[in-house]
Amino acid sequence: MSDLVKILIQHAKKYPLMEPVDAVKLIYQNEFGGGHLIVDKKVSLNRLQEEYQTVIQSGDIPLAENIGNGIVRVNLAAMDANGLTAKKLNDIFVDSSTMIRGTKETFLKKLNLLKNLTQEGIYAFDKFLLQAYLEDYVKLGCPPVSHSKIYRDAYKPAYRVICRNLLPEKYSPQ
Repeated sequence: MSDLVKILIQHAKKYPLMEPVDAVKLIYQNEFGGGHLIVDKKVSLNRLQEEYQTVIQSGDIPLAENIGNGIVRVNLAAMDANGLTAKKLNDIFVDSSTMIRGTKETFLKKLNLLKNLTQEGIYAFDKFLLQAYLEDYVKLGCPPVSHSKIYRDAYKPAYRVICRNLLPEKYSPQ
């Protein structure tokens, strides 16, 4: 789990406006990937293409961001600069969804790690806000969540979560 500690600390620094839901989403993706979004390969591709059309492309953004556990977030805004097509990314995304199999037990342990780091003050939110959020979240059965409005407005997240080893070497993060 030390890999996850590093990831959580990096994200707290890189995304200081994170709210509890954003940290939980990161841990959820670290444990379960993004396959919960896939209903059908064609639907997934259509959704990706629609989202890709709304994103401003940039050569200054890294294509892949490590989120630990052999998983990366592929930034849609960096696709053109890296020659990655929506079809290729969707194929990797769909293949990844069949490979990542987390467990609720491990996920809950990772949430406890989040509680400990929050007590250390690495996030803008405090342990009381996190605890209140997690109580409701766990009662709901720990479903997938979306980024907070603050996070979406500040960072404009647009990515797909994939297995790092399925991303061709030329795209892999350091």
